[in-house]
Amino acid sequence: MGLRLRRMYKRIRRRTSALGQGFQVVPLMILALLFLSLSLSGYQLLIKEAGFDHTLARSLLNLGMPGNGGAQQQQESADLSLFLYWLTNYDFRDPLSMVESTLPFSPQVVLHMRVWEDRPFVFVQELSFAPDPVRPPGLEAGIERLAVGEAAPRVLIYHTHSSEMYLGRALETGQSLQAHYQFRNQADPTITGVMAVGRHLSNALTSLGMETLHETKIHTLPSINNSYSNSERTVREILSKQKSFDLVIDVHRDAGVPNPTVRINGRDVARIAIVVGTAQNIPLSHPNFQENLALAYKIKSLCDTMYPGLMRPVQVHKEARYNQHLHPASLILEIGSVENTLDEALLAAEVLANVLVRVL
Repeated sequence: MGLRLRRMYKRIRRRTSALGQGFQVVPLMILALLFLSLSLSGYQLLIKEAGFDHTLARSLLNLGMPGNGGAQQQQESADLSLFLYWLTNYDFRDPLSMVESTLPFSPQVVLHMRVWEDRPFVFVQELSFAPDPVRPPGLEAGIERLAVGEAAPRVLIYHTHSSEMYLGRALETGQSLQAHYQFRNQADPTITGVMAVGRHLSNALTSLGMETLHETKIHTLPSINNSYSNSERTVREILSKQKSFDLVIDVHRDAGVPNPTVRINGRDVARIAIVVGTAQNIPLSHPNFQENLALAYKIKSLCDTMYPGLMRPVQVHKEARYNQHLHPASLILEIGSVENTLDEALLAAEVLANVLVRVL
């Protein structure tokens, strides 16, 4: 038996030695097959969820994305693309984005081609020349300070859920995707409803003497599930270059809100809600949540005085932090709901500006 094995071994050596240097590719092939096997295994575990129950993780993720209108999960056919995006940072469903990533200029250059419709103000102009509905104490001093340009407050406005739209009607079961615009790529110049509201808020604050930066980078690609990690990178980059912001606002629109409008000066105005994540029930650091929460209640109190019924109760979520750990004055503002029209949300942005200019 031993003699037979030795003869077989010598025969194999003679045959493989005849291959010469070509035999060296075998270890590389083995490594390639091993890498492919590990990749497929990771795909099965992370995407297909084989053998795991991610109910808790999925519920925490849903809590971490307010205002998504109960968006349906992506179809299974897109799972592999999401996994490859996680692995390579390329969206293989969008070849144009892969080409853009190799260009010497950023897709942000293309975003400046957006054609904004700067709408005339309604409430901001009225409040500039007429008495407020209810004038809080010390209001004149606040306006005078901004008029002479002393240390104008600076506000950063961005959108984690860049795809959110206003439909002016309630969503039926299974129609949640209709409330989100499907961007083609990062250079898509489409202006969504929530972007238009952020722009109007920025213009209103600027007209009242404040300095604003409205960041319109798309954060919902390749999927809305990536939006908070994407917007965190954006905000970190901005704050690393400009640290003097007095307020950081993530503008969203909500969904499923009962009584979504309030009547102000004869006009229907979308209602607003402030969302604060404290991360008290999750293992994530959030040392600033008390400051964020105090600011939220301060804005809510003044808004109730100036525009009763406009602002819904402050929403405090202990299972998320919504990137609010990045700045001690960072808030989510749900301006309107999917049930509101865009015009109602734009009016809400104006009256909100009149509140914020007095708080800051």
